[in-house]
Amino acid sequence: MGQLFRLKDELLSDQRITDCEVDKIRAYVDQNGKLDLDDVKFLVSILSEAREVSPGFDALFFPALKQVILADGLVGLDEQFYIMKMIYSDGRIREQEKQFLRELQAEVQETTPEFDAMCEAAFSAGTTNWCVGGRA
Repeated sequence: MGQLFRLKDELLSDQRITDCEVDKIRAYVDQNGKLDLDDVKFLVSILSEAREVSPGFDALFFPALKQVILADGLVGLDEQFYIMKMIYSDGRIREQEKQFLRELQAEVQETTPEFDAMCEAAFSAGTTNWCVGGRA
C-alpha cells in the first residue's frame, strides 16, 4: 500500500497527469492482469486531485472505468460513489465525463432511479459553480 501512495505522490507532484506518466499508471493497472474496483479507486483518486489531465490519461481511464463498472451489467451503489467522486471532486465537470456517463447509460443492462438521477444532475449542471445539494 505504501508503494501506491508513493506512486500517487510522484504522479501528482505537479498536480498534472501527463502523457509521459500514463505508462506508469498503465503498468500499475496492468500488474495483476485484471481490472477491479481497487484499480478504479486509485484512478479516480488521482484524477480527483489532478488539476490537469492529458488525453492519454482519459484514453486509459474511461475504458478501464467502464470495463469494471459494466462487468456485472449494472451500476451498483459503490460504483455510483466513485462515478460521483470522479465528476464532482475536482470542482469541474468535463465534457469527457458527461460523454462517459452517456455511454455508460446506453450500455448498462439495468439502471436504478438513483443512477438515472445522478446522470441527469450531471448533464444539466454547468461546468463549474454547480451545487450537489445541501445548504447554501
